[in-house]
Parts: sequence; C-alpha cells; structure tokens
Amino acid sequence: MNTMLNDNPTKPENSKAFGNLEITRMAPGDQRITIDFSWAGSFKRNELILKVLIKDYKTLNEVYTAVIDEDAEYITINDLRNGTDYLAELEARCRHSGAAAALSHPRLFRTGFVPGTVINYIHPEDYTYNSSGRSPASPSIVRMQDGSLLASHDIFWGEGGQNLTKVFVSRDNGDTWEYLSDIYPCFWGKLFLHKNILYMLGTSTEYGALLIFKSADSGKTWSKPAHIMDGGSRDEGGPHKAPMPVVNHNGRLWTAIDYGSWSTGGHASGVISIDADQDLMDPENWIATPFLPYSTEWEGTIRGGNPGLLEGNVVVTPEGGLVNILRYHTAGGSPDYGKAVILNIDKDKPGSMLTFGRVIDFPGNMSKFTIQYDKVSKKYYALVNRVTTDWVSQRNILTLISSHNLFDWKIERDLINYEDNGWPEDYTKVGFQYADWIFDGNDIAAVCRTAVNGAYNFHNANHLTFHRFKNFRK
Repeated sequence: MNTMLNDNPTKPENSKAFGNLEITRMAPGDQRITIDFSWAGSFKRNELILKVLIKDYKTLNEVYTAVIDEDAEYITINDLRNGTDYLAELEARCRHSGAAAALSHPRLFRTGFVPGTVINYIHPEDYTYNSSGRSPASPSIVRMQDGSLLASHDIFWGEGGQNLTKVFVSRDNGDTWEYLSDIYPCFWGKLFLHKNILYMLGTSTEYGALLIFKSADSGKTWSKPAHIMDGGSRDEGGPHKAPMPVVNHNGRLWTAIDYGSWSTGGHASGVISIDADQDLMDPENWIATPFLPYSTEWEGTIRGGNPGLLEGNVVVTPEGGLVNILRYHTAGGSPDYGKAVILNIDKDKPGSMLTFGRVIDFPGNMSKFTIQYDKVSKKYYALVNRVTTDWVSQRNILTLISSHNLFDWKIERDLINYEDNGWPEDYTKVGFQYADWIFDGNDIAAVCRTAVNGAYNFHNANHLTFHRFKNFRK
C-alpha cells in the first residue's frame, strides 16, 4: 500500500465525485475485478458514454480504461496483476457534447486468489463508508421464497460509527451477486424469514439499541426500525449480538442476546423471544430474560485467564428442550482452548433467567459459530474455526463438525484450510470466520467474513464471500 499518499482519494472530503454515479459493489479475484454501479443522474444511459478507469494506487498511473456497454450494470476487468493495489473510478460524458456528466467516488481494491465467490469487498484503506467503518463484518444469509439468496454484512472498524449494513442478492444459487439495498442504522444484523416476511434483527451500533426492520419487497427497501431494547455504550455496556439463529420452537421465536461490553469486563447471557403469531414489529410483544453473568464457580469452567461467554446459539435439544450454546473465551486459561458452555432456557417461562447447564468439549470455541439441526441425518452441525497452532485466536481454518446430542462433537472435515494449502500470506492476517449458513438441499450454503490478500489483520476482514459445500452429509 502507498504510505506516501497523505490525501487518500477515497476519503469523502477528498473526493471529486458528482452526478450520482456510484460504485455499489466490488468483487476482486485472481487477476480480475468485477465492479457494479448505479446511475441516478438526469441523463438517460443511452445519452452517455460511461468509462471505467483503473489506476495503480502506488503511482496513480492509469493502467486500464474501457467504455462500458450502455445496458450494463457491471463490468469485469481481467489481466490485472495479483497482489497489487488499484484505484477504480467511473466517469460519464454526454455522448453528443462530450461534456462531463458524472464522476464516481474512487474505490480501492487488491487482486488475488480468494476462496469461494466474492460477494463484496472493502479495501482497508478505502474510506468510502468510514462513517461506519472500513471492514465487512457480521455475515448473514437467508433463502427467499422466490428461490433467491440474500446475504448481508455490516461495516466495522474499531471505535467507528458501525451503523451501516449492506444487502446483496443472488438469483443463481450463489454463482453471481449484485447489490440490493442499505439498512441504516444497523449493526450485528441477522436476516430471517417468518411467515414469508423478511426481517432484519440488529442493533443501531456497537452496544446500541436493539432494533428490528421489516421488508415487504424481499429486501429492496426497509421499514423504519422498531425499538426492542434500549442501547448503552462501550464504556457502560449495552446489548450485544451477532447474526445468530432465530429459532421457532414451542410457539415462539427465540434468539440469543448478550449484555455488557469488553470495557465493563465481559458480557452476561440471555435470550429474547416473541409469540410466533404476534406482530414482530411491536416492541411490547418481545420478552427478554434477565441476563446471567458468567461464574467461575460453575462446574468444569477453566481456571485462570479472563473467561467469558458471547454469541450464543439457541438450539432445540433432542428431547425437545431449549438451550443456549455459547462461544467461550478461554485464552490465557487452563485449558486455553476446546470448551464451550451450555445454558438452559425455560421454554415455558420465556421471562426466566437462564441457568447453567454444563461445560462441553468443543473445537473452535474462540470464534463465533452457528449450530443447525439437520432433519435428514438427525445430526447437529456447526462451522467452526479449529485451532492447530499455539495461537488460540487462529481463524484460518474453517471446519465442519457434528454431534448427535449437542454434548459430543466430531470433526467431519476442514472446508477451507489455509495452513495446509501453503499460501504465502502471514496466517495472522488471514481469516475465514463468523460463517453464517443454511442447509440447501444436499449442500451447505455459507457466507463468510474473509480476510485475505492484504486485509488489515485476520479480524478486520476485507471480503464477504459465498461458499457452497456440496454433499456435506457424505
């Protein structure tokens, strides 16, 4: 990256953009880039000559230019150099007069091989969305009634605004994607369907108010949010969540919510729920449990370190009960890896505090994971980041695990393994993490917060990627 460019052209204050020409999606790959765009200017597209300009970010020398077809909504550029930072810009000129009609905000990207299909990308030095952040995070996926797939990510940066979520659609089972809409203010959001209506459950920002949005047109536009729970702050604590499953059981919808913050020393665990026949957009219909603090007195918990729980999965047990299985921060403790915590939920008393269940052996406990039950195999599955080094925060392996009973977990196979592929990048800057996924026939369809090809670090990813893991039961 070019540290000599003090006036980063992607910063809004440095941009010369005008005319409502916008780059809406970037998908770099192996020696290539796909750029989606939208035009909302006063001219008709057939009255314009639209060009894409690609510059070497280090020298700002132009390396590629091309005219875009007048009926196109995206352009793919090949034969670029991998591992190179580029600057992309679109310009529109009047076909008859040659006068400038529009110039897009410039965007940065880096080329290189990326596992899966890139849904969207944000370069760590791209300040286009800096009012929210510079890193795609919190992946979420849902299969719509019309057969399309929707995927979303929020935009994160430490101590940033963290208040914008992007939504994308695929109409060919994940092979190609296009930008669909923005949701604001929305962070840590989970897309889900209920009675064929699309919802987004998230917060207004990090530790902000817990909100729910509704879309009547399959994600193209969104309602004003309904306010379920008051927000807090990083310093005082507040609602915390991730794109965790929303489970329909015992006549109610259930999902896990945490409360606290890293600054206050950790997070207490709870769930919110609502009668499945009530209006989800009426905050009065939602019930939150009191939040249960972590206790070192629970049987089987680790010794030492700074342990805590986060990002729980509400799961129906084989006996028809309800539990919350949580990510367990074990770094620095004994043991420092390989444990998760199960808390019990009273499905008949939705306002009751959770109770401690048990500590279980669980590979991949240090990162967010999603557990789903497969009715075909009668197994529970999860995608986790298993650890193979001394660094327990490792996230460069994505692994499928399974269980018959939620207590005993088996490693089925690694789905993406940076360690064994011998890729050249520092593994502390690589992550295939926070995967949200669905059963899709005989496959698993997943979206992943992917850090590779020059991400800021393994945590602050630069891609949202889609993956289809075929015939996972075999």
